[in-house]
Amino acid sequence: MWWLVLLLVMCLLYYSRHRLRYFSSRGVKTLPPVPFLGNLTAVTLGRENFVEAIGAGYDAFRDQRYFGLYQYLVPTLVPRDPELIRQIMVRDFHAFADRGVHIGVDCDPLFGRNLIMLTGSKWRAMRVALSPAFSGARCRNMAPLMAESARAVADHLNERICQQQIMDVNKITMAYVNDVIASCAFGFAVDSLQEPDNCIFKLGKKAIVQDTTQVMKFFGYENMKTVMKLMNVQIISTQDAEQFSKLFKSALQARRENKVKPRPDFIQILVDAAQGKSRTEEGDDTKNSQQYTDDDLVAQAVLFYVAGYDTTANLINYFLYEMAINQPVQEKLQQELDRMPDDPDDLYEAIQDLEYLDMCVSEVLRLWPLVGASDRRSVTMYDFGPTYEGSEDRLIAPAGIHVWIPIYSIHRDEKYWPEPNRCIPERFSSERKGDIVPYTYLPFGTGPRHCIGSRFAVLAAKVFLARFVRRHRTRAPRAACRLSPRAFILRPADGYHLIVEPRFQNNNKL
Repeated sequence: MWWLVLLLVMCLLYYSRHRLRYFSSRGVKTLPPVPFLGNLTAVTLGRENFVEAIGAGYDAFRDQRYFGLYQYLVPTLVPRDPELIRQIMVRDFHAFADRGVHIGVDCDPLFGRNLIMLTGSKWRAMRVALSPAFSGARCRNMAPLMAESARAVADHLNERICQQQIMDVNKITMAYVNDVIASCAFGFAVDSLQEPDNCIFKLGKKAIVQDTTQVMKFFGYENMKTVMKLMNVQIISTQDAEQFSKLFKSALQARRENKVKPRPDFIQILVDAAQGKSRTEEGDDTKNSQQYTDDDLVAQAVLFYVAGYDTTANLINYFLYEMAINQPVQEKLQQELDRMPDDPDDLYEAIQDLEYLDMCVSEVLRLWPLVGASDRRSVTMYDFGPTYEGSEDRLIAPAGIHVWIPIYSIHRDEKYWPEPNRCIPERFSSERKGDIVPYTYLPFGTGPRHCIGSRFAVLAAKVFLARFVRRHRTRAPRAACRLSPRAFILRPADGYHLIVEPRFQNNNKL
């Protein structure tokens, strides 16, 4: 039998070698891949974050318009040229309409129904149905709800912080974001700092895609979908999916039966979608020919929670970190916040008028985008053009080629951002914003598949930060920030431990 094993190994090695010659046989530069692991050896062994694997190629091939990378055995193109990024994400969107990883309903009955996984006309119809949930008018109505959650955090801190102390700010930001999403999206009133065992908070902690196990599930579906399906591997465990489904279906039913007063929240958008209509910002109903089951709607609710939970908290955490290591920036921001009315009549407008806060948020999103890379997959043959200007080599790829947009790398490219690793909010001032090279700033992606909840996430972060930074001063016990190799998003390996102290004796501001 040993010869059968040897034959199988030799066949697998031959197949791996064949797959890992995809780019070199077409004149596309790539770092040397490892059999079976491609360019993700260090990622798989937990030695580096996957954006660092992308960054190694990005830095090595500065003279190229694009280069190749192997997600294990899957050839993946990484564009470096902003104009090529525009073509892929916007101009030729029809050729790259799908996300890179596709997990269908047959593989994961819950996750396979969400907006990210949907393709073609199903994706377009669902996108249209959900877009009103994140309009400016809806966010304006949600701002007071966000303020209530931020006030609960402030009260909690007032009871516990009377002098400087080191604390893990992630604990309070995760609780805040959970409460905001629960309130603004689903109509649940929870206080996760006072009641950390509430069901939605416990579910969220288990469902968010942030560790190596979850990441490897996505890579598994990318490389061996049939095997993953046979093993019944699901992104969210069956037990947790059932709990989510029960929770959100009860919220849907309560809204349909008018047991809960209608609110301009996400659940109401889902109820409207199920009735075949959507609402414009002016409140007019428009017909939507697509009909949805409760399972379809629950999948969108879970996606909204899972996608918004960790990323929004991460934005707030990195913001506080950058303020902590950039004291002059923090002080300038506090001066602006001190001029803000204590109890503005229109909180939404008051937040929008905070120009320096907006500049700081934009700069933090440049340094620490919500995701380090955005993925796409071609649905038709595509000519990517020459590998570099004047080159005779060019990649003409059949449908199915995977693309990773290197957001983290391009955000820190000194060609586009002088002193790229420094926090300089003035890059986004009204006078200098026009100098930014198009398609080199992509914190929420771009094109038709850009992040649908970006406006909501930024507003939720600003409402929290306007209160927290006005009341507290932060400093960092250390300036280094090493990326965690076991996190899906850009998370520091050593956590978010900062020195926090009150600015005022009784801290009654705002």
